[in-house]
Amino acid sequence: MKMLALALSLAAFAAQAASTELVVGDQKGNARAVMEAAGQLTDLPYAVKWYEFPNAAPLLESLNASHLDAGLVGDGPLSFAVASGATIKAIQASQYLGNAIIVKKGSSIKSAADLKGKKIATVKGSSGQNLVFNALSKAGLPADSVQFVFTTPAEATLALDNGAVDAVATWEPYVSFAIAQSGATIAVDGDNFPVSNYLVATDRAIADKRAALQDFRQRLIRARAWGVAHPEAYAQGIATLLRLPDAVALSKVKRENNAPVADVALVQQRQQAAIDTFTRSGLIKPGLKADQVIDASFFRQP
Repeated sequence: MKMLALALSLAAFAAQAASTELVVGDQKGNARAVMEAAGQLTDLPYAVKWYEFPNAAPLLESLNASHLDAGLVGDGPLSFAVASGATIKAIQASQYLGNAIIVKKGSSIKSAADLKGKKIATVKGSSGQNLVFNALSKAGLPADSVQFVFTTPAEATLALDNGAVDAVATWEPYVSFAIAQSGATIAVDGDNFPVSNYLVATDRAIADKRAALQDFRQRLIRARAWGVAHPEAYAQGIATLLRLPDAVALSKVKRENNAPVADVALVQQRQQAAIDTFTRSGLIKPGLKADQVIDASFFRQP
């Protein structure tokens, strides 16, 4: 009977998957490149349509408008989206170390303590802004010690180059590209402030396409683990997809890490920390909890 039940379950999944299409939003090769390089996008029992976004904000807008089923975002932007009413949840998490606060070559800013009174370009509600808040707190400085200039990631590095701001809080590949292109240096490294990089999905997709999402999630986990173990091969895929110089692509891969995190308690702890950081800063209202943002049931499945 157990074998029959398993066979019927597999048959039901195959029938559902054959007619399913997952529409996935990616950020600068966040997931697609590593999944392709790891061979995890071959022989899919469902279709996947990819859309590339420059950062999390427009990706989350598309998710909230139901133009996407799933997407790749950081813990800060996800907090903002859910606090604003978006019906989306994280279904897979990876450790992300690729954030950084960068400055121009020769800058007097060498640490978070040196940021006091400075102008910092970043995306509002981003992992970059989250890093600034955490770095200031660790240095014993209040959140209003700096002046934020909100821009897109590309505009932020241009503002740094032309002297309009003193620093930029950003992520990969913008960090490695700025270092390679203009000699920017890292004043605060995100490897000291681990955060989560998520695969998120809309509540509707979780209800209607759960089997496909679970399969896609497992493929992403295998791809992330492969990427950590094979950075050079992963970087080749990134360089091709994003048309980056080989050295920039390799630096991006090594700095990000993106090792999968299966411990849902740790994921919830890091997510609550991001929520609390933005709540203290006054950018989101009090009351949001990590379990409103994370679908723990996916983490409990094999």
